[in-house]
Amino acid sequence: MSQETHRGTIVFDIIGTSFSLNRVADALTVAGAPSHTLPLWFAQSLRDGFALSHAGGYQPLKSVLEAELPRTLRQLGVTCTTEQMQNVVAAFGRLEPQPGLVDLVQEMADDRWRILALANASVESIRGLLDGAGIAHHFSALLSTDQVQKMKPHPSVYELARREAHGEIWMVAAHAWDIQGAARVGFRTVFISELELGSLDIYPAPNLTAPRLRQLSAAPGPAIHLFRE
Repeated sequence: MSQETHRGTIVFDIIGTSFSLNRVADALTVAGAPSHTLPLWFAQSLRDGFALSHAGGYQPLKSVLEAELPRTLRQLGVTCTTEQMQNVVAAFGRLEPQPGLVDLVQEMADDRWRILALANASVESIRGLLDGAGIAHHFSALLSTDQVQKMKPHPSVYELARREAHGEIWMVAAHAWDIQGAARVGFRTVFISELELGSLDIYPAPNLTAPRLRQLSAAPGPAIHLFRE
């Protein structure tokens, strides 16, 4: 599709936004970990991944998750076998699409939007999840932080999307830190608030907030044709 026929570009975050982490939570439960293990482990993994990458080093998200999990479990007093921990990390490859994702992507494709994926995950992981959901063919590019050796919200990551974009760019994410990073490089933003229950006053306000991904196609928004009622 040529640039002239696109209404604009919509960029989807993948982990936690487009795909639910419920299967990871289930794997942790099977391993005997308490319900608050997942948010703690994921938050600490992101923190340490950010710290490493922004200090001039870099490790792929999977490597950071693998390194962080034993420490998180020790902090919580949970003893797991190596096999159980491997099963937990492997669950990231089996994530299920969030309710409404497939319909939303189909709607945006039908409405002539250019669709990109941009994630703190490998291209192979992104492709596997989108293929599993049957929507990979709608995405014009799969963009990974591995390509620039920096994690979001480093500005260079969003520039990957800018180089692939046509027209106005919208970022959809369930992480306020991701939304503010996209806003600071000039993207318009859609914050999915169910996971974090709100952004921070110190961040730029999202252009649009929706509680859940499945509500976007019915949500009124400031951009004509972005979300149809």
